[in-house]
Amino acid sequence: MLVIGIICLVVAAISYFKYLSEKNGQANQKQAENEENEAKWQRTLAIIFLVFGILLIGYWIALR
Repeated sequence: MLVIGIICLVVAAISYFKYLSEKNGQANQKQAENEENEAKWQRTLAIIFLVFGILLIGYWIALR
């Protein structure tokens, strides 16, 4: 369970860095709107995996 929790935290970090990259790399207006939607999706994914990873690691600690 610890390994899965760590993997979730790594995925959350990667997703958050992808969110920052897409948010900062907006070029023109029409493409910026599309990238903003994609950036929001990446941020949501990062939050979901962060919460899931923390819950799994917390559960692992509670079981020990």
